[in-house]
Amino acid sequence: MMTLGQRIMQLRQAAGMSQETLGERLDTTRQTVSRWELDQIIPGVERIVRLSRIFGVTTDSLLVEGISTFAGQERFLCGVYRDGSSEIVETERFAYVLSEENGALCARLYTGGLEEKQLTALCVRREGMTHFAYRMEDGRTIATASPLAAELGQGFDRMQLGRMRRRERFRADHSGAALPTVSQAGIRRCLTAWRMGASLTADEGQLFFFLCTGRTEYVMQLRMDKLNVYCGASFNQPFDMGLMSGGQYFRIRSEGDNSAPYCGIFSDFSYMPKPFDIPTEELQPGMCVSTSRGLMWCVKRYHDEQIVLQGCGDDEYIYRRGDRRMERYLPAED
Repeated sequence: MMTLGQRIMQLRQAAGMSQETLGERLDTTRQTVSRWELDQIIPGVERIVRLSRIFGVTTDSLLVEGISTFAGQERFLCGVYRDGSSEIVETERFAYVLSEENGALCARLYTGGLEEKQLTALCVRREGMTHFAYRMEDGRTIATASPLAAELGQGFDRMQLGRMRRRERFRADHSGAALPTVSQAGIRRCLTAWRMGASLTADEGQLFFFLCTGRTEYVMQLRMDKLNVYCGASFNQPFDMGLMSGGQYFRIRSEGDNSAPYCGIFSDFSYMPKPFDIPTEELQPGMCVSTSRGLMWCVKRYHDEQIVLQGCGDDEYIYRRGDRRMERYLPAED
């Protein structure tokens, strides 16, 4: 079934019109037209009428099956996109790009708004060396390799999404609704709701970025001490007493001379998690357990506003209901 975005692209291309030209005729930008065609946002009613007149078609023929009602305001549809060598998650404020390029693994973080996003941080692992650069909130640059610093500020190319397959979609939550407490919803539901969102902090010591779509979890941590780096993407599944690893498919982990056993890199952009039952019979409260199905991070302690899991090694994974999130997410509406 053709989507509305695909129909707009079909008509625009048949008319020999660029995205920029169509945007000018509709008093909007090329980026907005691009997001229509990617089905990230739905044009408002007024623009649907103007589109039908520009292309010389009826609104009925423009509004394909499955697109029948519109709000007056365009809404952005966040998504996860993948091809054979890269994966991109784009939200209203962020774009996180993981890729394998000429034997190197790269992680790039773009920040901004709906119209434009600029490169804020990047990490590259090549020939056994890891380098990174990032920009702090005050605009100053932290870098471990000067060539990388020169890339900061580059714009995010949304056009590449049109050549990729969207495998996940979700929406930003602007409702301001309070998140549930543990006593209201239980540990599993709180781990789901509290994690769905994105946050970013950057100072002279480190940059830390976290984004969880509900299905996929992305992390970028760049620390100046010992040049400690972690960039990863994984599927983690909450259950009643913790979080179960559903598989990691991108990893740049580096510290100091990289002699530690957990330092390493890999990527597999063909990987998708398979449904599995969590082996709760192997649960050990307060422990990180290597089970028959993978790693299980079990609850160590909790109260209404906080859940602490025992992570790998000496790490504790702490989730708080009041954790600062620059965006919160909800599953996409059908």
